Amino acid sequence: MSASPRTLAELADKHGGGVVRVRSLSGRPQVLIRLEEIGFTPGTEVRLAAVAPFGGPLAFDLRGARIALRRADAACVEVIP
Repeated sequence: MSASPRTLAELADKHGGGVVRVRSLSGRPQVLIRLEEIGFTPGTEVRLAAVAPFGGPLAFDLRGARIALRRADAACVEVIP
């Protein structure tokens, strides 16, 4: 039995397609503000939509939109199943 992903970046590494909820955000203040402004707030449901090859951006569906994030920014979003 594998452990649940703890961040959005780990969700992409496990190629999970399920829905998770944002638990919290961590990282530099500029990144946190940007993530909150585009909808990554605690309690929001998020689904991995696409993974770009060669370590490129990750696409997530949330709040009726598709948002692409760098892996480093996705690692700032802690999630729960």
